[in-house]
Amino acid sequence: MRLAQRVPRGLQERAAPMVKRLEKLVKEWEWTWTNAVIVALVLWIVAMTFIVLLPSWWLYFAQQKLKWQPCPCTSALAFWEFKARDVVASGLFGTPFLIMIVVPLMLQKWRRRLRGSGGDTRPTGGYR
Repeated sequence: MRLAQRVPRGLQERAAPMVKRLEKLVKEWEWTWTNAVIVALVLWIVAMTFIVLLPSWWLYFAQQKLKWQPCPCTSALAFWEFKARDVVASGLFGTPFLIMIVVPLMLQKWRRRLRGSGGDTRPTGGYR
């Protein structure tokens, strides 16, 4: 089922102007050196925040405030709390990393579709 079929009609009508502006921006975006430097700087700040600072904060918070300590464990629950701490930390740095890979790919596909060049993805020219 498509997303447009699941969204209420009133919400679709209210969001239509914003979607049109976003589609226009995605379709007409051209990379210049200035744009590339600004986007790279913003992505670096976002990456450092979500991939470095947030998991580090979580590890300190879990150990200091929640008392999820490494073993020697006093109970079986303490063992699993320590493992849960690491799983949450892995999710906190893995999810933003995955998003930073998948979202640009999806935007590029969307851009190709909006520009009408979504069919052939093979490079042209060169030696064959």
